[in-house]
Amino acid sequence: MLINSTKFLLVNSTMIGVIVTICSNNWMSLWIGMEISMLSFIPLMMSNKITSSQSMIQYFIIQSLASTMFLFSIITMLVGANMELIEMLMVISMLIKIGIAPFHNWVLNIIESIDYMIMIFLLTIMKLPPLTAMYQINSGMVTIPLLISVTISSVSSLNQSSLRKMLGFSSIYNMTLVISSISTMKISLIFMLIYSINLFMLVYMIESMKINFINQFVFNEFTLWLKMNLWINMLSMAGFPPLMGFLSKMMIIQMLISLNEMLLVSLIMMTSLLILMFYTRLVFSSMLISNTFKKWTLNFNKPLHFVMISNLLFTFSLLAMNSMV
Repeated sequence: MLINSTKFLLVNSTMIGVIVTICSNNWMSLWIGMEISMLSFIPLMMSNKITSSQSMIQYFIIQSLASTMFLFSIITMLVGANMELIEMLMVISMLIKIGIAPFHNWVLNIIESIDYMIMIFLLTIMKLPPLTAMYQINSGMVTIPLLISVTISSVSSLNQSSLRKMLGFSSIYNMTLVISSISTMKISLIFMLIYSINLFMLVYMIESMKINFINQFVFNEFTLWLKMNLWINMLSMAGFPPLMGFLSKMMIIQMLISLNEMLLVSLIMMTSLLILMFYTRLVFSSMLISNTFKKWTLNFNKPLHFVMISNLLFTFSLLAMNSMV
């Protein structure tokens, strides 16, 4: 993705909308911030793919529907209607915006037709406004959607061959964990930061390797150092101890145990094994090397060699932070 003045302006406008949402002190300004970020982000989704315009329209329709529901709930709140109904509408509208199962199909369709860097933006930065709204709502109605989401995202990820859809289901799963800990903003922010770092490093490597499907790991030969970077990053995304993905997940589990959310904790721990199994399959696929065929080699940028070091450094930093809490 080339950086030009138009895209620079759109990125800045999107970030302004996100900041307005985070800093808002009333529902209307929060809604306005979400609309600014949404309308500024849509032109960034444009790419050379045929389905790009279709994805832009789909994203606009879904987000507009959720925004309309949220605005309707705000107006109904001012009238003084049933607060339980208002709370339910707010929760559903934000779950649609975030893309939590069972409202997740639009995420999987859109990430197939956008650039990798825009996909990172969609799966991280664009989640902040609705997550801010979820923090303000702080409703107990999200428990059942969270149970459904961790189950669907973990089971569905096992049947994927596309890396983009794999990252999509991984995002759905991790956003579910963020929402489950939304009552404690500090833990949610730490987990979101770690997930964003892991996702950026993994997508950077995948884009550099020109890999789109799982079977391409088998038919490519990379250096040992590059493979170690890839393995460490995937295992961290899977929550393999003692990497930072595991430590951040443990912080959420400890918080849920303190809140006596035993059913959710049990389901998260069981589904984490499915996510770990999926990423482990990717690691094993990249280990399969056949020396009978001459495979092509790729040149990588130097920043790629710091992926594993960065992951380990963040792990030690998180350990130190966790010991101080």
